[in-house]
Amino acid sequence: MDVNSNIIVGGLVPFTTIDYPSKMSAVIFLQGCPWRCIYCSNPHLFEFRRPTQQDKSNWQYILSLLQKRTKILDAVVFSGGEATAQAQEIIEAIKDIKQFAPHFKFGLHTNGCFPDKLEMLLPYIDWIGLDIKAPCKKYEQITKVKGSSEQAFSSLNLLLKYNKDFEVRTTADPTILTKDDILEIAEQISKIGVKTYAIQKYRPVDKNNPNNPPSTEIMQFFTDKEFEKKLRELIPNLTLRF
Repeated sequence: MDVNSNIIVGGLVPFTTIDYPSKMSAVIFLQGCPWRCIYCSNPHLFEFRRPTQQDKSNWQYILSLLQKRTKILDAVVFSGGEATAQAQEIIEAIKDIKQFAPHFKFGLHTNGCFPDKLEMLLPYIDWIGLDIKAPCKKYEQITKVKGSSEQAFSSLNLLLKYNKDFEVRTTADPTILTKDDILEIAEQISKIGVKTYAIQKYRPVDKNNPNNPPSTEIMQFFTDKEFEKKLRELIPNLTLRF
């Protein structure tokens, strides 16, 4: 099989039912991200680097694995790091996969930091999970990068413009976000036409850190029925993911 992509892979989940709606998928984690989100579960994928021969071998291995599972899998999801940093490589990777699995769907998890690269990818992607991390006033506390809220909302507007199938998600980090913050996000995205929203449980990177918030603080976003009711009034297609 001819291989087109010089994609730099940082990890692989060969089977998952939760990363693409209603599909059995494999998730390919890509190396490199310009943001430094404080709750990121994959900080080892922050670094950008040049592709090596080992990366080519890794990609060959993944293609071989996917080829053996064309009757089991329905989709492949590109995640990260920040997957859109390797937009052209993803396009070539999709071409590689379609040589033996033309029926596969393709998903993307993104923080929206590269709207121009996201737009380039949209014709090739069937479903997107987009992080909207905070109200604009708190964005830089999480990402450590100036202008990050503008990038994320530009990406969101692109998904709406192209009428893509997508989900907006927010990680409910109680060390930064309040319920009012999340209601502010829901109100803002509802006004511009978002139909699907997920609140995701915050999971401490270092589970043994004594300074981690207690479980009651982490779970407050998922046990408050009045809060949930307000969210559903704004966006009925709501998922509480905990």
